[in-house]
Amino acid sequence: MSKTKKEILHLIKKKISEKDKNAEVILFGSQARNEETENSDWDVLILLNSSNISRETEKLFRELMFEIELETEKPISTFVFSKQEWHDKHLHTPLYDNIKKEGILL
Repeated sequence: MSKTKKEILHLIKKKISEKDKNAEVILFGSQARNEETENSDWDVLILLNSSNISRETEKLFRELMFEIELETEKPISTFVFSKQEWHDKHLHTPLYDNIKKEGILL
């Protein structure tokens, strides 16, 4: 049985919180705008308090999202940054602007 949008969002937040209870999880893109189609992916930004995100940490969170992809059969595009890097290096990018405008904090 297919999971509802609310169930998928809960699952995303739960999985991430189990690894880092202080992580900020932001949904953006068509799912956040309620413009999704049956084939739309889920765009998820994960912001961590760590000052430097290792490849291993990024891989860990991507693998968590991949587990959800397998369970829900819905593609998830995952972006993992430290909060500091996100605000310092991406502040003047279209991605930052889009997420600031349409992002939903889970």
